[in-house]
Amino acid sequence: MPDEPVVIARRFNGPPGSGHGGYCAGSLAALLDETTVEVTLRRPPPLDTPLAVARRGAAVALMQDGEVVAEARPAELDLIGPDPVGTGIATAASARFAWHHDHPFPGCFGCGPERDPADALCLFTGPVGDGRFAVPWRPPDWTGDGVVAPAFAWAALDCPSSSPVHGTIDAPVVLGRLTVALEGPIAVGAPHVIQAWMERTDGRKRHTAVALYTAAGDRLACGRAVWVELARPLGA
Repeated sequence: MPDEPVVIARRFNGPPGSGHGGYCAGSLAALLDETTVEVTLRRPPPLDTPLAVARRGAAVALMQDGEVVAEARPAELDLIGPDPVGTGIATAASARFAWHHDHPFPGCFGCGPERDPADALCLFTGPVGDGRFAVPWRPPDWTGDGVVAPAFAWAALDCPSSSPVHGTIDAPVVLGRLTVALEGPIAVGAPHVIQAWMERTDGRKRHTAVALYTAAGDRLACGRAVWVELARPLGA
């Protein structure tokens, strides 16, 4: 039987008119029976639009009018990062979120300051002061039935993974690739900490890492992201 088309509801937007990268990537990754998946976004995912599912060996893609929107494949992720901060330090870091004002995408499902926490993640990740960026997260009831659904776990890792890029450039960035390993169940309603850090810079690309921990410091998910600086108009 062919897969049902995937529709990204308008609620799950990132930049205006397109899907939130992490939520879209997680929705696609969920079509693979794998704990670690790499998703590459080829074009802005459209909202409220049926996207055909195309399976190609071990990979799977979302298609629109014959063009690839995103593709996912099984991956491996060997990630060793800095020790996690506690929830108190993460709360203090969140207060230093760079885009409480002048956010380039204020309606973003993941970190938009104009969104209501009743229907968006509102993850405002800020600097700890030592190269780590952190935010506390208590997954709301709508993220899953006792355990956070994979698409929301991916979404929760997305925007925090961009936080190390804030302040390093003066142009918006968009998610190009996200590789995530889901390592344990993320309990709805329980306190967690999401932490991110910069790994390297490659031209217009910023390579960052991110991880999600329990309040006790046990890692439940981790990921690597590639953020792409949007081209500036000529003369800008």
